[in-house]
Amino acid sequence: MDSLHDPAVRDLAWVIGSPGLLDETWAAYAGRVVDDAWCHAQLKTCIQWLTGLDNDPHSLYDFIAQRSTRRLGQYFESLIAFWLARIPDTQIIATNLQVQNAQRILGEYDFLFRDADGNVCHWETAVKFYLQAEPLFEQHAFIGLAVRDRLDIKLDRVFQHQLELGHTPAGRAALPQGVALKKTQAFIKGYLFYSATQAGKFFNPITPIPGVSVNHLSGWWMRHPVGSLPQTTSDSYWTILPRLRFLAPVRLDAEASVMRQAEICTALDAHFGVSDEPVQVIELQHGADNSWREATRGFVVCSKWPVINT
Repeated sequence: MDSLHDPAVRDLAWVIGSPGLLDETWAAYAGRVVDDAWCHAQLKTCIQWLTGLDNDPHSLYDFIAQRSTRRLGQYFESLIAFWLARIPDTQIIATNLQVQNAQRILGEYDFLFRDADGNVCHWETAVKFYLQAEPLFEQHAFIGLAVRDRLDIKLDRVFQHQLELGHTPAGRAALPQGVALKKTQAFIKGYLFYSATQAGKFFNPITPIPGVSVNHLSGWWMRHPVGSLPQTTSDSYWTILPRLRFLAPVRLDAEASVMRQAEICTALDAHFGVSDEPVQVIELQHGADNSWREATRGFVVCSKWPVINT
């Protein structure tokens, strides 16, 4: 990924090869998670394709424009669809295929495709950002930015409901004629964010979280107001990311507009003066080519987070 420049192409490479959130060896998930080794192998085979796409990304941007969205989850799905359609001997059968009975919609198949071995696969996909709201190494301690979303609840729904659709009468009836599922797996990526201390040090997870990969991507979080942000070096700069740029590690041109500590703290004061929306901030350092490279990332949330407004 280090050699790629275009933001969307970097996001695509991140979707393919970044570590997943889930522990594929955990008993409850065994055989039901798209494992990191397969993703890494896929990324290696895609290097030449991604390099060519980085030089001319028009086909990727045209594909994304056909599914224009402001929702990160839908952008994530678009990148998966673009990738799957270009894996040799892989055929997408359906995306977002609804399952319903006579009364209601029961769910949907995010992705149905036939892989290179001829197996019909069902993937449930998600990209998630959870903050550790209390100092416990349990799934229920991690909640989403919207607060109502919680890691344990999400995973229970994925494994107990969504991945079970193919075993229900309604789920089998929704499949195209002649299609029989062989593999059902979760493809879940994202970050977990841990509380930063007042001293500016990072709270580094050392205790395994049940069902969560020890290789999961992580960052820090803190509540506004902040006098300073935790940073790894004294000469770091900062930028604020829009939601659709939350995926791949940030790389900016040397001429990009970036902020010092005092500037970003002022920008955060202005933001939280009118909004309670969390802000993702990226610590930047100069790379060998003088471009800006991501060092760490974190969320700054409003002072009353995680209280839900009613």
